[in-house]
Amino acid sequence: MPVFSYVLPAGALVLALPSIKRRIELSRAKHRSLAGHSRMAKRLARWLPGYAYDEARFFNCDDAPDAVVQQRREGFETLEKGFAQRFVSSLALTAQAREGLADLQFTSAYRVPFQFSPIASRRLRVGAFVQSAEGVRVTDLDGNQLMDLTGSYGVNVFGVDFYKTCMAEGAALAEHLGPVLGAYHPCVADVVTRLKAISGQDQVSFHMSGTEAVMQAVRLARYHTRKKQLVRFCGAYHGWWEDVQPGPGNPMPPRETYTLKDMDDK
Repeated sequence: MPVFSYVLPAGALVLALPSIKRRIELSRAKHRSLAGHSRMAKRLARWLPGYAYDEARFFNCDDAPDAVVQQRREGFETLEKGFAQRFVSSLALTAQAREGLADLQFTSAYRVPFQFSPIASRRLRVGAFVQSAEGVRVTDLDGNQLMDLTGSYGVNVFGVDFYKTCMAEGAALAEHLGPVLGAYHPCVADVVTRLKAISGQDQVSFHMSGTEAVMQAVRLARYHTRKKQLVRFCGAYHGWWEDVQPGPGNPMPPRETYTLKDMDDK
């Protein structure tokens, strides 16, 4: 009997070693923050849904000297007044559209870190409409020219003028076909050939959005590999699908999605 009391636990440990090894490797690969641990992040979000700084802490969250805090207050007030004077038409249309445009409400909520959001959103209003774009600048409804520092979130990699030309050529090319679904325009065959050459892949697939492309890719991968798990990378955007957005804000429990460190040699 004493022999079995040692052999059985030892055998169970040997059988469990591969699983323990995989678990340790996964833990080491995860991002060392709440962003890499969706279950922990959801629990914390339930305990602490959110908080915001009052006006005193808003300008002094880092315990800066009084002189610096005063400079911040004066600078913020100058910026607030300047925005109200320069962007009258843009701000008016933004306020009108926000009532019925859920997307605008959502994007307005995460422009700044949540601790500063209530005061910044109330006092520093930003317009969401522009009327034209040229080069690296956009012009709002009040005629102000602003520099597009993000390339429209990365869409305009080659600049708006290049895409204007492409859009004009595309419209002229498909003018006689129009919005026909199901059948393809002959240009699709040429695009497929080019994409295959660029990507080195045997096939390509067209989608209405990156979210839909990710959903199909994961579904096909799961079907062909018979595996459920998938990984995403912390700090990267993988679309709106719930399987690639586990954690706070997603009512579904994290299941087979793991958030790993991005651009990490280990």
